[in-house]
Amino acid sequence: MKPMLKRRLAAATKREKADLVVKNGTIIDVFTLTTYQADVAVTDGIIIGIGHYEGKKEIDAKGAYISPTFIDGHVHIESAMVPPEEFAKIVVPRGVTTIMADPHEIANVGGIKAVQYMIEASKDLPLDIQIMVPSCVPATNFEHNGAELTAEDIATLFDENGAYGLAEVMDYPAVFAGDDRMLEKLGAAWERGKLIDGHAAGLDEVGLNAYGVAGIKNDHEAVTAEEALDRLRRGMYVLMREGTAAKDIEALLPILTPQNARRCVFSTDDKHLDDLVSEGSIDASVRKAIKLGVDPLQAIQMASLNAAECFELKEKGAIAPGYEASFLFIRDLEQLEVEEVYVKGQAVAKNGEMIISVREPVAPPDFLLESVLVKPFEEHIFDLKMESTKAHVIGVKPGTIVTDHLIEEVKVENGLFVPSIENNQLKLVVAERHKALGHVGIGIVKGIPLKNGAIVATVAHDSHNIVTCGTDDVSIRFAMEHVIKQNGGIAVVQGNNVLADLSLPLAGLMSLAPFEEVNRSLHDLERALKEIGFEGDWNPFLTLSFLALPVIPSLKLTDTGLFDVEAFAHINVVQK
Repeated sequence: MKPMLKRRLAAATKREKADLVVKNGTIIDVFTLTTYQADVAVTDGIIIGIGHYEGKKEIDAKGAYISPTFIDGHVHIESAMVPPEEFAKIVVPRGVTTIMADPHEIANVGGIKAVQYMIEASKDLPLDIQIMVPSCVPATNFEHNGAELTAEDIATLFDENGAYGLAEVMDYPAVFAGDDRMLEKLGAAWERGKLIDGHAAGLDEVGLNAYGVAGIKNDHEAVTAEEALDRLRRGMYVLMREGTAAKDIEALLPILTPQNARRCVFSTDDKHLDDLVSEGSIDASVRKAIKLGVDPLQAIQMASLNAAECFELKEKGAIAPGYEASFLFIRDLEQLEVEEVYVKGQAVAKNGEMIISVREPVAPPDFLLESVLVKPFEEHIFDLKMESTKAHVIGVKPGTIVTDHLIEEVKVENGLFVPSIENNQLKLVVAERHKALGHVGIGIVKGIPLKNGAIVATVAHDSHNIVTCGTDDVSIRFAMEHVIKQNGGIAVVQGNNVLADLSLPLAGLMSLAPFEEVNRSLHDLERALKEIGFEGDWNPFLTLSFLALPVIPSLKLTDTGLFDVEAFAHINVVQK
């Protein structure tokens, strides 16, 4: 410490030249929400001075704004369908250089060894990936996943693998009840001074009080302005989510004021790779906030300093002495196009492209490449028997992962449900795929407008069984059997024909191909969706993947049947 500090002080006091000096730029001051012109001096990857400096190397910013880089407050890398090394290549050129990553998805497939793989795969990258240990694996006891993470596993990941904190606590009934196993997990974080992330979907004031007492100080599940305000009043940070399926920024921004903005942060949570490539990551959230009327400097503050303080990243989030020299060049604050990205004083990206090499990928454990194990389907296993024509139906709402609990008349022939394209009532199937247990749940979904065929994925939050939505049983069966043969993937199927697919052999969640190749496959899937009649301007695959998540209101489907989230219990599809 002493030689390093001595060297930095010598540069800060101008007794020695700084390693790097950025000149002719306008600094974005996220402390005062002002801008001013000054040199930025860097030594050892740390900002050591603001003012007028000479450097061993000097960079001309040519009048650009110098902004701190962005932080994603909560993200599941797996939702981009590539491992950490490829993920970094996508988001770093967008100005995102730190993420709080929850490997909850792969943990549900492979347990502690899968999390350890993600930690190793996240090291030595231009993207600082802070791994939060999944707290709820399995998410509930009402479905079947591939593994369990115990309090002992969590302690191991903290003590031996350097995990940063405890990820989203979504088993709120366990928190309410003071369940011993949940308390042990919370205790593992408390005892080590680790942060704990929230997942307070649909919680009332009593629930939020309980979360606060449990040490949970942030939440990304507010979907209305009223919910966001309730969280702020209880001392929580609100993570304004803008992903692929869940787009909450517009609904939450009305609560933003100069008085409370410092408690607001951005997150993506789940965002598909094609959206990351075309729209961006947190940079897209900043642009959207600005478009909706937020002052550009305040939006940048939310994406940088606020997030850094929320997650106690004390050297990140600002252009100031003692802070990490990770910064962006931005020419226009309204358009917010990132021209250059520097990480710890090193140029890493320019004009949307990486300009440094990213190390070779870490090889995943073999068992994560053989994770799709399904009992062969019997002939009539996809039949949905109906004793009446009135049914509980899952209502999809584009732009949110919350569903409606509908009760509707449905088409029934010979005692079986028949999908209706006219009424937009399709069959939804979830099949267990981890231990060949043979469990298959069947329900009815409204709001995914397919005219024929089926869509399928081995990405089905949070247990990641196989989820399929279709207009007929032939397409549904063929779709499921296809991704089983692929050892994981997503596909668009019409009858016995595969129109497009993407293989996801890594835990059934991620591809091993370069992100550019994955992006091309996703565009092929988009074209195939049009062939089976999908005309929406939203991504049905990510929506589909959340229809199996029984901790998000209101009605979902697991491998063991239809689940009422409000009642926190399974119910019969038939409305009696």
